[in-house]
Amino acid sequence: MLNLKKEVLQYSLIIKDAMKPSLVNLINEEIYRNVDDWEKASTASGLNEKIRTVKSTSLYEKDIGNSISRRIIFNDLKRFTSTIENEYREKISSWYFSNNNYFEFLYYEGKNGGHYDYHTDYFKDAPRALTLLIGLNDPKEYEGGELFVQNAEKGIKIGRGDVVCFPSNFMFPHSVVPLTKGTRKVLVIWTE
Repeated sequence: MLNLKKEVLQYSLIIKDAMKPSLVNLINEEIYRNVDDWEKASTASGLNEKIRTVKSTSLYEKDIGNSISRRIIFNDLKRFTSTIENEYREKISSWYFSNNNYFEFLYYEGKNGGHYDYHTDYFKDAPRALTLLIGLNDPKEYEGGELFVQNAEKGIKIGRGDVVCFPSNFMFPHSVVPLTKGTRKVLVIWTE
């Protein structure tokens, strides 16, 4: 008998230590420097803290300006995304190709139960193809905050520099359980 859940999860990819420590450090120093100024992240239907409690900021090429650090981060993230996409094609599915990618930095806090209920990343106005989640801090720095993909029995604590990658479509609902202590930093890259 076909185990659909097992078959679907074969389209997920986990890569340990995929992002260079120097890039993780630069992101933490440059991007997370002003986390107090970040906005509360909304959902496709607007701000709803019952569904999602997290701060976020994005990095777009048009907003880099004269910042050398942000230019380095942006260029390195483009190369990094291409590398992960190539590995995904080699190991998981050769049909996958993309033209665009988007970078969003997330900051979950234990003091307010940072979480995100089950959702998918594809919707009409954002036809995303692949979701990449990259840990930017050590999981020992927080409690809770496990990622669950496709109703898995066990959550994933994404290590610093580790990548969890899966299709953005309806077959891959995922969630982040509430943090109870500390902070969790994650970079989300979506490709289209």
